[in-house]
Amino acid sequence: MATLPCEDCATGHLHKGHPRGRVETLHGLPTYVTEPPSDAPPKGLVVMIPDAFGWETPNSRLLCDTYAERAGVLVYLPEFQDGHHLPLSLMTDMGTMTSGENSMLKKIPSALRVAYNMAPFLYLTRPSVTTPRVQSFFASLRSSSSSVSSFPVFAAGFCWGGLYAITLTHSTSITTEGKPLVDAAFTAHPSNLSLPGDIEKVERPLSVCQGTQDFVLDMKGVKQIEQVLEKKNQVGAGDGTANGRHEIQIVEGAKHGFAVRGNPDDELEMGQAQRAEDQAVAWFKRWIAETGMGGGGKAS
Repeated sequence: MATLPCEDCATGHLHKGHPRGRVETLHGLPTYVTEPPSDAPPKGLVVMIPDAFGWETPNSRLLCDTYAERAGVLVYLPEFQDGHHLPLSLMTDMGTMTSGENSMLKKIPSALRVAYNMAPFLYLTRPSVTTPRVQSFFASLRSSSSSVSSFPVFAAGFCWGGLYAITLTHSTSITTEGKPLVDAAFTAHPSNLSLPGDIEKVERPLSVCQGTQDFVLDMKGVKQIEQVLEKKNQVGAGDGTANGRHEIQIVEGAKHGFAVRGNPDDELEMGQAQRAEDQAVAWFKRWIAETGMGGGGKAS
């Protein structure tokens, strides 16, 4: 089972910008909502499940805006962590702890703050607590009487949220009427996976974007994911979409968090983040087209 080391989970950079969406309460949770900037109706719905820093970070909200614009979709970013996200100040603390220029005396206060925040986060957002909240949101969405419920629905999960994006593709993730909670899912640098089990249970289309320098999910784990998804593609699902129904793309040199917390001043890191963004947008567009539901048709 992959672990969630403090250093990898809490490092990164804040991104500058002004999210253009709004906050509503949807299906029982506060939710950031953003739409395509044009007057064209959305072709689908993406629900983002964020990293450990939660639903209010500019990084996640700005990425939601980008998805809405590039894929022509409605995007929801719900508060799945019930207020128990990591504080943004931990990024600075982790930078202090990992810098070779700082003395041990200077690192101690940062280390204490990391430990003070990380332990309750891991406990209060553990899968047994979070999974029912995530599943309930998607089930309510799929079963609602609004026009949105007829859209193709996608999950996009990062780091902490990657596990839940993956489990939403399992055959057990269905409404009481038997309707799948998602039509497809995308994840970048997922954490806390049980391998190979979490991938062996994948049924709905899944796209994974993973770096080679990720110590949360090392290359041994990546190889397991590759092998399981390749086998699933060969066997197929009996619906004519066997080839390429699942995918994993590897980003050379990318570290954990690269898709959402890269350094805006580092051209290489921004290029890695762009790779993940392009992969996700292409995946959403593909399954909007292949499900034949773009523009509000009925979801399968």
